[in-house]
Amino acid sequence: MRHIALFIAKAAGTISRILRRGGGTSLPGMILMKMRPTMLREMAQDLEDGVIVISATNGKTTTARMVANAIQESETSYVANTSGANLASGIATALLAKKPEDRLGIFEVDEAALPTLIPELQPSVIVLMNLFRDQLDRYGELESTIQKWKDMIQSLPETTKLIVNADDPALGFLGSQHSNVEFFGIEQNQYGSVILPHAADSIHCQKCDSALQFQQTTIGHLGHWSCQNCGEQRPQPTFTGTNINLNELNGSEFSVVSKSNSIDLEVPLAGLHNVYNALAAFSICSASGIKSSNIQKGLSTLSAAFGRNEIITYAGTEMMLLLAKNPAGANQNLQTLLLTEEKIDLVISLNDRTADGKDISWIWDVDYDMIFDRIATLTISGDRAYDLALRFYYSDFPTSNMHIVPSVEGLLNHLKDSCESLQRVVILPTYTAMLDLRSQLNKVGATHSFWEEQ
Repeated sequence: MRHIALFIAKAAGTISRILRRGGGTSLPGMILMKMRPTMLREMAQDLEDGVIVISATNGKTTTARMVANAIQESETSYVANTSGANLASGIATALLAKKPEDRLGIFEVDEAALPTLIPELQPSVIVLMNLFRDQLDRYGELESTIQKWKDMIQSLPETTKLIVNADDPALGFLGSQHSNVEFFGIEQNQYGSVILPHAADSIHCQKCDSALQFQQTTIGHLGHWSCQNCGEQRPQPTFTGTNINLNELNGSEFSVVSKSNSIDLEVPLAGLHNVYNALAAFSICSASGIKSSNIQKGLSTLSAAFGRNEIITYAGTEMMLLLAKNPAGANQNLQTLLLTEEKIDLVISLNDRTADGKDISWIWDVDYDMIFDRIATLTISGDRAYDLALRFYYSDFPTSNMHIVPSVEGLLNHLKDSCESLQRVVILPTYTAMLDLRSQLNKVGATHSFWEEQ
């Protein structure tokens, strides 16, 4: 029965790609688990060097890519869900493509699906990077996910290593409940703030529910925190990011300090969020025994994942895609754009499909105002383009400087017609808006399909 299930599932993926009904990134795994419900666990157990699971609201795709790149430098063969399909069906599909020499699994996992997938994958390492408010209609309030993760952690065997972001107050507390844990975090730096953002989420102590004090915040509620009531505080990181230099939109350099040494890293992806991603990747690889030189090379030669700091050239215009799907991620992308003094030709594309979340009220928690004086041109697109235009209108952005083109085809035609006056266009799309845009760009040969990621 196992061989029949494997054959049918693989055939479904091949047929899906031939008929251009998608990349076959989830359907094969869905069929496989329907035919043989125990198959995911069976395939995961075949990985001799274990499974690394990475979960977060923001950054899991990029971090998994960083880890894979570094591990590749060590000549270890691995299997990963590089397409970003991070539910059970996507991971099962990735495992279907496992080669005989693959000994390690590197999987990004959806934060809501994580507690149910841990018993199936039985990972040797679990990485918890952050939790932000996202897709309220699907996940519910953030406290619901925190509670599910807490229950999951309490059920873990001691042999499972946790690697946790100490700067996230909820995760710092949860990680401390497990004996086999290592923390990472960023030292106070010039890119942080002493003011708690209005859209911060985890601002109360997980132990006593008192308001937390923040010495510095970096992204949303991430930062240096403590509770004046019960004494709970940010755990001391095993791996600390320091000497951070953000090189405008071209990448960053920073050092990682641990008990044994200090290592300088270069990452060709912009923004403080990618320093966090790289620090998480370094922590994972270091805890897994990968040499520092391999980690350095893997991070410095990294190419962006689809839609995440990805640069695509179309009609002679360079386009930078920065996925923006929740307040914390969107605000951090805007902060990243402020690293350059250049005027910005900005496109924001808002959809409200299932993978985006039907509730778009989150756009009112994005501080778009911070870049108003940097915007050279503003184009608004997507299924909910007019809702987004209203958001800008209420912030007193000049309507005469706003161009609204809901369709992807209309957006690309507008960019093509304006190409002589554009230099680099920055596009902030939600998830399905990003997939729609890349699909059209793929049709004209400007980029590859997302399921062809390596």
